[in-house]
Amino acid sequence: MTAEARELIEELVAEGVAPWWEACPGERPEVLDAVRCGFRGVRMASGTPLGAVRAACEAVRARDGFVSVAAAAFDGADDPEAWVAAARVLRSGVDRPNLLVSVPATPAGIDTVAACLAEGIGVESTLVFSVRQYRAVLDAQWTGLERARERGVDLAGLGTAASCELGALEDEVDARLDRLPGASASGLRGTAALATARLLFRAREMALGGARWQGLRARGARPPMLLWSGTRAAQVPSLVSWNTGHVMTAQTVEAAARGRALEGDTLLGCHEQSLRELRCLAERDVDLDVVGEELLRARSPWGAGPAVSAGGSRQRVPEPEVGEAGAGQR
Repeated sequence: MTAEARELIEELVAEGVAPWWEACPGERPEVLDAVRCGFRGVRMASGTPLGAVRAACEAVRARDGFVSVAAAAFDGADDPEAWVAAARVLRSGVDRPNLLVSVPATPAGIDTVAACLAEGIGVESTLVFSVRQYRAVLDAQWTGLERARERGVDLAGLGTAASCELGALEDEVDARLDRLPGASASGLRGTAALATARLLFRAREMALGGARWQGLRARGARPPMLLWSGTRAAQVPSLVSWNTGHVMTAQTVEAAARGRALEGDTLLGCHEQSLRELRCLAERDVDLDVVGEELLRARSPWGAGPAVSAGGSRQRVPEPEVGEAGAGQR
């Protein structure tokens, strides 16, 4: 890894952004080298040898980091029982506290979040594309942490994360804008990913200001991580704020290091502009909630399914409002 890439990693960490390594199968030596270069997390594919996962967990543990590994639901079923069973097997096989089991944010996958956390299994929700989806994920995270607390699980060691594939979202929205007649929509190209990221960040900040989170925080719960994946190198400087992370390949890190410098926090307090951009997209029949559901359906083998839920009777996570998040939320 070049000196410029190492410097970028250090700058991201200084801004409260956790660089995550997107590992490919068979990359064990490279993963360990990446952690030594400053990466705080590692994402590994389903089927990665358990020994390699354990080695990655040990490597990032010194940096208070996590390793996320995709679960493979038994018999290819998309239901919470199948996902939780697969998560138990993975957790047992790796046997490291900083393992996150990643499941797609389908309705069943979101229900799985609460069930896994209740058993003390950390979870990353993947394939998040919209604010509506993310609110459901947050709700499931809160529910799972509450159940874990009731069972006596140490919340301080339990990791939660959600990742939004901003590159895929931006490409899909821009493709729809390109199909519109005339040139009136051209000015909206390249706005969907950043607007969505800012609103996801805002949704989390508002949730962290609520009574549910304050109760969990008092019991030692860690704030949920918000990760960006599939981003382009040019997007990295635009996605910087506290307790977020970039899941990047080596190529993305090197390309981003050759690009423009970081510009400080780019997400906090920008939700009003983002809401206006989403309204402009909706006026052109590009509804990001609908786009998100269609992307989930296309990228998940099981589709988006019915409306998302986390099972049982639950409170809603607060929706974004005008104004800043309180200072005591983190």
